[in-house]
Amino acid sequence: MAQSTDRRPAVGQGVTGEHASRAAVVLAGVAGKLATEEPTAPVDPTDFPILVGIHAARTGITGGQNVSRLAMRTVGAIPAGVSREVFAVQVAQGAQALGYDWSADDNRRVIPTIPAPRPEQRAEVAR
Repeated sequence: MAQSTDRRPAVGQGVTGEHASRAAVVLAGVAGKLATEEPTAPVDPTDFPILVGIHAARTGITGGQNVSRLAMRTVGAIPAGVSREVFAVQVAQGAQALGYDWSADDNRRVIPTIPAPRPEQRAEVAR
């Protein structure tokens, strides 16, 4: 019988399907960040785990340790000297492997709606 003082098994314990979908969302966000901010700069090996942690925290994801470990394990090693843009493709493929649905983003608004005056406000301005 397991005791509370027993060592826990290594990575993989407690990883659920929910963790996988959350890791996919995190990786999609990280891929976008890598591709858009300084895309030609080389990837710093410490940047990726930090970005994963930041995105997990910003999205309010619970089980952050399992999510972060799963995300980093799915992407794999960072090739030496690779640009952020090229590594973003590898990260995006990891998100897709975990089940991220890129087509859901197809229907989002790319250009924000600029608030326009209401018809009654336009009538007052015209007077």
